[in-house]
Amino acid sequence: MNSRNRIIYSLASLLLVAGCGAVMERRTAHVERRWPAGTIRRIEVREVDGAINIEAGSANEIAMDATVQSRIAPKQNQENQGYFTTQVSGDTLIIGRENEHRHFRFFSFGNETRIDYELRVPASVALDLRTVNGRIATHGVDGEMRAVTVNGRVNIDTPGSSEVEAHTVNGRIEARFGKSFQGATLKTVNGGVTAALPLSASFTGDFSQVNGDIEAAFPLNIHSHPGSRRVSGEVNGGRYELRITTVNGDIKIDTATTPATPAAPAAPAAPPAPPAAPAAVSSTS
Repeated sequence: MNSRNRIIYSLASLLLVAGCGAVMERRTAHVERRWPAGTIRRIEVREVDGAINIEAGSANEIAMDATVQSRIAPKQNQENQGYFTTQVSGDTLIIGRENEHRHFRFFSFGNETRIDYELRVPASVALDLRTVNGRIATHGVDGEMRAVTVNGRVNIDTPGSSEVEAHTVNGRIEARFGKSFQGATLKTVNGGVTAALPLSASFTGDFSQVNGDIEAAFPLNIHSHPGSRRVSGEVNGGRYELRITTVNGDIKIDTATTPATPAAPAAPAAPPAPPAAPAAVSSTS
């Protein structure tokens, strides 16, 4: 190797080491946003690496708290510090990143950005939630719902007045319909599925899996399908469809019961009465 090549190689090595050091530090940033909820009927969240958690909150406001972990420094002069976008299009609020650009060029590395979203939304809003690596959870939201992830579990707790769709590849799905049931499709590959429905739910069940068991708390009229691990049946007239599919995992259909109100604690016992004073003894001389 001649001296010129050695110099070029040495400079490249130094720059490469410096570049590696520059991207090693992971930063944490917090982004808080608020929107009036009056005209927003639908919320879409698009993420690549990160969890999505939605809670029913005020009917008048949508609140978002995002926690960002990234090797890229925040851009204070840009919306959401430059990490993701938010926009209102018609009656839809769109949040997140459609794609994460990961490059490995000379002196350029992936930013390895993770964004976890916490949202408080009106209970009636419709949700379309998508991530690749992360958990999706909703609680108390009663609008139409679609939740899709690849590596992560899905947990849905809804009153049940609208249809629900949940998909994952590697993860469990748990869906609880507290008061009503208007139909659901729940699909995973590696993971079990649990659906809890009110006793009054009227549904036709179509349950399919390869490795696992099927357990139902409802009095299903079972129609087995020879040659496959598929079971179908009707409950209370079979008005709405409940479709559940998994490859490696159990399927459980349970009843959603409202937790009993804890009994009021018993009043403490009254303290014992003080002992009576001893009777006076008279003496005679």
